[in-house]
Order: sequence, then C-alpha cells, then structure tokens
Amino acid sequence: MSGFKFECFYYPTIEHGEVVKTTRNVRSFEFGEEVPTKTLYYNYGKNFAIYQGSRIVVVEDGILKGEITKDELKFPLKLVFDKGTQLTIFSKEDLNSIRLLMAGEHEIEKELGALFFLSRVYNRKIKTIQYRVMGELTNSSRDIDYINTSIEEQTKDLIADLQIVEKKYRDLVVKNPDIKEKYLDYMNFGTKEDMFELSINKYCIEGSEQYEYFKAESAVLKAKPIYPKFKLDHFMSSMNYH
Repeated sequence: MSGFKFECFYYPTIEHGEVVKTTRNVRSFEFGEEVPTKTLYYNYGKNFAIYQGSRIVVVEDGILKGEITKDELKFPLKLVFDKGTQLTIFSKEDLNSIRLLMAGEHEIEKELGALFFLSRVYNRKIKTIQYRVMGELTNSSRDIDYINTSIEEQTKDLIADLQIVEKKYRDLVVKNPDIKEKYLDYMNFGTKEDMFELSINKYCIEGSEQYEYFKAESAVLKAKPIYPKFKLDHFMSSMNYH
C-alpha cells in the first residue's frame, strides 16, 4: 500500500448548516511517515490501529508502520475507524461487529474540539477579509459606508456559519456543563504543546488553502507560540459560558 488516504485524519467544516468531517486537501500517507495523531478535535494517542475497509494499519510512536492481519493484533487494542470513531477492542471477534457497537469513545469531547476549531477558522477568515478590504482602499476612497457594505457582503456567509457554530456550542454546554474538564482530560495537552503543532494544515496538499495558511502562520507561531488551553478559555468566554 502506497500513498493511502485515511478517513480518520480529517478536519471539521460546515455544510448545509451542520458540522461535518472532511478529508478534502489532506494528503495521502506512506509507511514510515509521521501522521496527524492529535489535533484540536481528536486525540488518538501515539499508538493505535486504523481499520479502514478491510485493512488494518498500525501507527507506532506517531509513525505509520504497516499493514497487519487480524491474527497479528494484540489486545486490548485502541482502534480508530471510519471518520475518527475510537474504540478499545478486547478480542479479535469484536472486530466483526464494531460498526454495530455503541457510539465511539469521547464523541462529546470531539464535538467541543470541532466547534473550538471552527470558531478559530471562521473568525480568522472574517478578519482576513476585513483587513484586505481596508488595505485595498486608498485614502481618498475610504468611505465608511462603502467599507462596511463591502465587508458585510463578503463576510455574510462566514458570519452565518460562525453563528451556527455558536448555537451548537451553547446547546452542547447546556447539555454537558462539565464539558470543558472532560475535553481537557481527553486532549491531555502538554505544557509546551502549541496550536501550530496541533494543526492538520501541515499535512495538507501543497498549494491548497489549508497548506498556504500553514505556511503563513508558521513563522508567527514558531516565534510566539499560542497554547490551546489559553485559546480555549478565550473561546468559551466569548460565548459567555465557562
């Protein structure tokens, strides 16, 4: 198997008013390569197996090691399948029925992580448009009404998506008041683990929107790291929930 694309290495986006998982522009991986085992919205750990189609592929120390058979598996096994569903499997027989089992582990925590991620994405895109519109206008044409109209027109869809994120966040917190603690326990962020290291953008295809943003932010974030716990507090405070 060479250059295989995995559904579990994804990022969230908004489509038709719902949060969905996509692998669009995420590149394929070969054996011996590092894979994105942890982002803001999932934490697979460094050692697990990926079950996709009829194949089982092992990740060790964050490296894609190779394909193995069911008979070679060691239990208990941390398994990731489909678009990031996580289960702990205790026997080979369980593999035959995993898609019939209950929902995967840590789904609520992943939901908060997805909304956290999307809030950052949409806020960044809105700010980028605001700065661009301001920069494109000359001093002689800086009409406030024109500026506001241009920004409003170019950001209305992004703002609508951001409002969807905010509503889903509020609904999630009302139903799960201890979600922040559960999320932090699940993610287990290290003291020096920053947002740049957790970005899936560096694993995207060169030339894609995601990879270009990775290049743009790399110099800034390497010089001044941003830590997820701090940004999570800011995100939750902005929603008026803690």
